[in-house]
Amino acid sequence: MEKIPIRVFVVLVFILITTPAWAASGEEKDFTGPLKALKLIVPEDAAQRAYLGIEAKSGEISLNTIKADILVIEIFSMYCPHCQKHAPVANQFFAAIEKNKAARDRIRMIGIGVGNSPYEVGIFKEKYSPPFPLFDDRNSAVVNAFSGIVTPYYFILRLEEGKAFEVLYSKGGGYTDAEEFLGMIMDLTGIK
Repeated sequence: MEKIPIRVFVVLVFILITTPAWAASGEEKDFTGPLKALKLIVPEDAAQRAYLGIEAKSGEISLNTIKADILVIEIFSMYCPHCQKHAPVANQFFAAIEKNKAARDRIRMIGIGVGNSPYEVGIFKEKYSPPFPLFDDRNSAVVNAFSGIVTPYYFILRLEEGKAFEVLYSKGGGYTDAEEFLGMIMDLTGIK
């Protein structure tokens, strides 16, 4: 029988201990405040900055500086076996966005590694080759703001440049059909 590495065991125990009652009960939590306060490190890769419409080459950005009508955020963890299993489906979802002209022009996707360092996100990136930008949680902003969420976790935001945004969708767990998930988002947002 294969032994579980101690670090994975500690992370799993942490997730179980810190899962709040609202997550277990299925109760919706309002994440608007934490999402508005969230700061991400500007990607080093110029192609990722261009994809997101970010002009800054360094520093931090808030979500509403990303140039998109709709932003899909996957919260993942390198240590989460569900996230690892779901990674190919997330990549298929990105491909579905890119091949749909209406979606490609309006929807952007990012991943944020909850509690993950740049090194840990790099390992996930190397193993699963996501074609969308991944952000690390080097300052623990995500793990502190979204303590107890079940990964993978998805947010869909309607963005308005320089203004507040609206959370249209917030749900833990992955999806099994990338095309169906894109269809749901397009119906939800009115993208034709």
